[in-house]
Amino acid sequence: MLIQDLIRKKRDKKRLTATEIKWFVEELCKNEVDPAQTGAFLMASWINGLNELEKVNLTNEMKNSGTVLKWELNGPIVDKHSTGGVGDTVSLILAPLMASLGCFVPMISGKGLGHTGGTLDKLSSIPGYKVEQSEIAFQKIVSEVGCAIVGQTSKLVPADKILYATRDVTSTVDSVDLITASIISKKLASGIKNLILDVKVGRGALMTNIAEAKKLAQSLVSVANASNCKTKALITNMNDPLSSSIGNSLEVETVVEVLIGKNKNEQALLNTTIALSMELYSMVCPEISHLETKKKIYSLLASGHVAERLEKMVSALGGPKDFLSTYNKVLPKSEFVIPIKAKKEGYITQINTKALGNILIKMGGGRYKASDKLNLSVGFTKVVKSNEKVTKKKALLTLHCPENLFSPSLEKEINHCFSISESGPAQTRNPILQKVG
Repeated sequence: MLIQDLIRKKRDKKRLTATEIKWFVEELCKNEVDPAQTGAFLMASWINGLNELEKVNLTNEMKNSGTVLKWELNGPIVDKHSTGGVGDTVSLILAPLMASLGCFVPMISGKGLGHTGGTLDKLSSIPGYKVEQSEIAFQKIVSEVGCAIVGQTSKLVPADKILYATRDVTSTVDSVDLITASIISKKLASGIKNLILDVKVGRGALMTNIAEAKKLAQSLVSVANASNCKTKALITNMNDPLSSSIGNSLEVETVVEVLIGKNKNEQALLNTTIALSMELYSMVCPEISHLETKKKIYSLLASGHVAERLEKMVSALGGPKDFLSTYNKVLPKSEFVIPIKAKKEGYITQINTKALGNILIKMGGGRYKASDKLNLSVGFTKVVKSNEKVTKKKALLTLHCPENLFSPSLEKEINHCFSISESGPAQTRNPILQKVG
């Protein structure tokens, strides 16, 4: 068999057999495929697409290219994946919440690349937290605490590492079929059996319109279910930042304050997290009504149980044992904090959420490329929401950064992210737009 033949078949819109896909992934992992050939294969797949069977076969061969975790736990194994958004800290609440409900959450997450940020970067702002864990340590922590959020190990889905690096330099990252294989192969390799997907759509998401988001959600759900992982997706609104904080340590601080009851203003974040949690719990406990589940979730949040579970996870992964009481001291902070005020009075009609994420990257709080080092303390807090009334005395947000980064041009750039109108507020939109699966 020759790689040229496979490339030619995809170029000519023909279907690859299971045997051909298996051979391709094996040769890829043995470094027998030239990078130019990998790029040609990906581009042919991007242009002509993969049919359902090809997607399922590629996903499962990628999963089997490395270690597949096995679990022996006395409860359901669940996970959640988000396609990425600005101020998205759902995982930091959902993982300990699902563990508090009696589930086990072995969450393998990623670092941020681009404006959407990454869960691992947020957790890395906690002193001592080790995102890199051996498989044995990862399994031990999950069994003892109920949840752990870590990075991908070197033995897990090595084929995806090769393909993703090539996709990044060949402009094939945005292929729905290749995104599907990449995401689902990693989730299957982590050994989960139940998955909820948060497919974000809007100005701060990778998918900017509902048709694109629905296409991706349907592809992910279909391939995961065909691979024996029970899966549903919610398409959620990402026009505004999901949290009022944007930036790694600042988002972690907000999550802690939400969980300990100090911050009661993060309704979009909580509503999205609870909706995803309810759908996920209904997969493993279908006999329990949505109303009963909702009451249980609110009770666990109000009692502080979820906050304590988060603290246990942080401690087990190397962070402070008393994180709930010391978070404000140990999380990195910027020495320069300044309110950025509105230039006129009116109502916020639109927020350019992606532009805010890109400003964060410029300040060092995100990455243009994987090798970029981060300033974990920079970002924004108290970001206003759409429909909120502002005056020239009211801050659009509070900026946290080194003093030498602040300038009138930066202030102007931030102001340009907010559209202000004299007309009254528009109707607020439900954060949950559609359900798939």
